Amino acid sequence: MKKRLLMGVMTLVALMAQMGAASACCWFGYQPPTPKSLQK
Repeated sequence: MKKRLLMGVMTLVALMAQMGAASACCWFGYQPPTPKSLQK
């Protein structure tokens, strides 16, 4: 039972982090710097 609760909490935290990163990109127009290897 404890393990299932922990799994649920971890999933929720991961989803919140993903949504937070996506919304930051949308709201602030944040573009991470492009690595030099991809700048061609």
